[in-house]
Amino acid sequence: MKRLWKGTRLLFLTLWAVMMGLLGALSVNNQEARVSNKMEASRRQVGEDYREIWSGTADEDKKSMILSGRLGSELYSYNGIALFRLYASDGQELARSQMARGFACLPGTGIYSWYFLLDPVLSQEEQLALAKLFREDTGLHSFFGSSGGLVAESETDERYCEVIGVADWDREVIYPKTITYVYTDRELTLVDSDSDFFEGKELTTLRFDGVQIYSSLVGKSASPQEMLRRWREAEEKLDSIVKHYPPGFGSFAFSTDGSECSSLDSEVILASAYSYSPLRLAAEELWPTALFTLLAAVAMAFYTDKKQRVAIQRERNFTRAAAHELKTPLAILRTHAEALREDIAPEKREQYLDIVLDESDRMAELVSRLLEFSRLETGVELMREEVDLSALVREVWEPLSLQLEKKEITLSLELEEVRMQGDRERLREIVENLASNALRHGTRGGRIRVKIEKCQREVHLSTYNDGPAIPAEDLPHLFEPFYRGDKSRNREYGGTGLGLAIVRAAAAVHGGSCQAENLEKGTCFLVRLPLANTDGR
Repeated sequence: MKRLWKGTRLLFLTLWAVMMGLLGALSVNNQEARVSNKMEASRRQVGEDYREIWSGTADEDKKSMILSGRLGSELYSYNGIALFRLYASDGQELARSQMARGFACLPGTGIYSWYFLLDPVLSQEEQLALAKLFREDTGLHSFFGSSGGLVAESETDERYCEVIGVADWDREVIYPKTITYVYTDRELTLVDSDSDFFEGKELTTLRFDGVQIYSSLVGKSASPQEMLRRWREAEEKLDSIVKHYPPGFGSFAFSTDGSECSSLDSEVILASAYSYSPLRLAAEELWPTALFTLLAAVAMAFYTDKKQRVAIQRERNFTRAAAHELKTPLAILRTHAEALREDIAPEKREQYLDIVLDESDRMAELVSRLLEFSRLETGVELMREEVDLSALVREVWEPLSLQLEKKEITLSLELEEVRMQGDRERLREIVENLASNALRHGTRGGRIRVKIEKCQREVHLSTYNDGPAIPAEDLPHLFEPFYRGDKSRNREYGGTGLGLAIVRAAAAVHGGSCQAENLEKGTCFLVRLPLANTDGR
């Protein structure tokens, strides 16, 4: 049995793995198409931003910073990095994506006119540290001071953002050495750079009332370290395509890795590249499905294993019961056959021969019923035709009148005229086995009632006899082959032990069911059969 469970588990887990592999491949293809579409839309947006800014009224020396500030993290929801660079036709770089970028407004202005240039002054470790701060507290992206009226008055006018760094007053750009949020009761330093950039340069301290800072290393769920790897990978792709297709040529070029150079107009080239993990996206998209289907696969494995164990145990029980039923007549046959070889009285010889013939007939009947039950269990093909069920019941009971008279049993037939589609021989087996069972267990001088009635789209065939009640614990098992409940009762009434099992199997192939119940006096066996056409096996 352990080997059976291992085989079932391996089969279902293998099927689950194959299914998830196929779903993963489909998800990867879908992700690649979605990211490609997203990048195409982002390139169009960059082109629109460029045309808007370069044709706008901003100072010429500030346009590059404004455009660089708009080149944001376009693949944030995909845990990816998208990089853009704009070049003039002479190869001069006009704008590029920033790993970290910031905007600020001076107190009382309400305009984010100052830009933080962080990439030139932050090391890789400092970029990671800034991204980790933002992951831990997303509210740190934004800061609002008190002088602009954006926070409650109770926080006083001591709330501001202090930046120390190298200022370019003409372009309103500052290279921050430190960025500190000053609250009423505490201070928080976001940036503290030790870059060589500041050596020999004059440092300026500025206070801002509003600040917005973003890091491209903050992904939807990926760690800053993973996002940094994505940045470096996208940067290598971008450097490669710019190197092989210099912007000054003004030609369109693209690579299989998704990097691309294309002209925005006759004077400007847009270069772009991106990096993301399609496998990670597929895993994030499919993990609920994977978990649910894995649990379902394990549950199905348990269920299938249980059903197989029950089927195997049932087959073993059936085999043992059949062997037991055949063992007794075989033993009797052998005993009497051996006796016949001896010199015995002629009158006993005839008696022994009668016993041998009777046991042979009993074995033949048992084998015949075993074959019939096996055919029904394995799904015999039904020969459907229109059957007058009431006439069939009368046809079965009519030859049994002598047995009824012998046991002084009164038979009452309450038959509603019903015609149904079914296999006549299988239906006859149901009626015959119910009749045989009723005669076997009916009491002398008692009565048997057979009833047919329509109930909506079903026909109910019930057979009642006033024999002794069946123990409650035996009722659910009566239709099992060779079931032995009350052993003394079985010895008294005989039978092959397959009659009711054949009733259930024949009803099942018609799409019906059967049950037994004890009444106030006696037992009733009920068979339900559908009147509508059903697919037979």
